Amino acid sequence: MEWLSSLYVQGIVLSLYFVPLFILVVIVLCLKRFTGRNRSNPLGADLLRPAGYSLQRSIDDLQTDLMQSFVALPIMATLAPLALLLQEKLFHKVANAQTWLVLISISAVAVGYYVYKAIRVARRLPQLRLGLACEMAVGQELDQVIRPETHPYRVFHDIQFEGFNVDHLVIGPNGVFVIETKGRSKHMLDGKKQAKVRLEGNALHFPTHVETQPLEQVRMTVKAVRKWLLESTGFEVPVAGVLVLPGWYVELKQRATDPYVLSGKALSSQLPKLKAGSMELGEVQAVAYQVAQRVRDVDRERVV
Repeated sequence: MEWLSSLYVQGIVLSLYFVPLFILVVIVLCLKRFTGRNRSNPLGADLLRPAGYSLQRSIDDLQTDLMQSFVALPIMATLAPLALLLQEKLFHKVANAQTWLVLISISAVAVGYYVYKAIRVARRLPQLRLGLACEMAVGQELDQVIRPETHPYRVFHDIQFEGFNVDHLVIGPNGVFVIETKGRSKHMLDGKKQAKVRLEGNALHFPTHVETQPLEQVRMTVKAVRKWLLESTGFEVPVAGVLVLPGWYVELKQRATDPYVLSGKALSSQLPKLKAGSMELGEVQAVAYQVAQRVRDVDRERVV
């Protein structure tokens, strides 16, 4: 019976925690329904994905997970002691050492889980925020190349494929360019920021380490995009890759064409000079149409 009374008291404690929260949720939902009853969204179509849309969604999800951990931690930490103390006050039964040990062990496991979850999220969030800032910066640079009179480019952001996404896709008379953004923090050396990366031996030589994976990722993405465009348009589309490193000065020790490697600042001025192939205006429009159908999936109702 002691276990039964303990569970009963824990139910009371949980109710004290969650009933106010449930009431608040009901109030918010009712207010949302009431305020939106006589209003409609003025937008007539879904929106194209902005730069970094997937990363922003991931950041929002992680922030929700972090908030859940912050809410759950005090509940898990205090549930067992409060339940046992209430049992003593309400039922005049003092829990034995075994009961304390079992319930506190369960609480400790729950607390440990949420602490681990919060730490993991806290470590991941700065990386995603850096990536988002860099993708937005590259997107803004790409906006500068859209000049319909002299440079008939079409720019799309955050194109989703199975298992990966393309940060930016540029379609123009000089071909289609898959643009991958990589955000890398600058390290301090002797009190100065190290801002130079060297492309040599098919590898990126940063001040503190060497990377080859970003180059391979762009090459694989180019192959996937080229294959998809052939299937969707019915003709061969010239596709090249561009790796952009915002905030870094890129020193080329080898010819960089597979993929091209550029700094964020150089992107808008160098992109019209790059060459993936030649495309007529009709081909540019055909490719742009197919890409637009793929990325027009941002629910207009989710942005209000």
